[in-house]
Amino acid sequence: MSVTLWLWLLPSMRRRSVFDSIEGRVRGTDGLQILLETGPVTLSLLSPGYFTGSVVPGEMRRFYLLFQILNEGNRGVPLAVAFPTSEDREFFLRFISVSGIGIRAAAKAMIIPPAELAGAIASGDIALLKSLPGIGTSRAKQIVAKLQDSFSKLDYGSGPSIIPGSAADARAILEQLGVPASEASSLVNKAVEETGTEASPSEIVRAAMKARA
Repeated sequence: MSVTLWLWLLPSMRRRSVFDSIEGRVRGTDGLQILLETGPVTLSLLSPGYFTGSVVPGEMRRFYLLFQILNEGNRGVPLAVAFPTSEDREFFLRFISVSGIGIRAAAKAMIIPPAELAGAIASGDIALLKSLPGIGTSRAKQIVAKLQDSFSKLDYGSGPSIIPGSAADARAILEQLGVPASEASSLVNKAVEETGTEASPSEIVRAAMKARA
């Protein structure tokens, strides 16, 4: 984004509701970044890991946005995060309310969709949480202590933000955890034999990582 446009945006970016969503053509993705062309401007949007891989270059897409200004040294750095739904954005806001989990760390850690992650938090699944990138045992316990009660009272069993469990999702998660693609496929195939085809991605991943160990 041009410096001029950022200067225009800065006074209002603290009010998240002003920039609720944006629509444009996806130019491409790079790691956790989505490049979105909207009018004469191309935006670089941060995106959680579970979502970036589902974005297709060339498609017209609407993203729900979270704008924050991060304090880095003696300067404020504007950051925009893209989500597929407003519900996913609200989950992300809850997730970063945990002490020590910043926006970039949360985007990197969220390699599974909010529905799966909320279920893990509600059930106190420390093993799954600590397997996420950048989330160790102590941080996993913090997440459960902070959010378990609120997520246990909510229903994440239906809604537009939920991505159905599948072997393909499990393979993608394993690859984001650093497992080579060829090995991930083999591990998932073996795991599905144990868990069954109706298992959720997190269940398949746990079985695959157990087999790998």
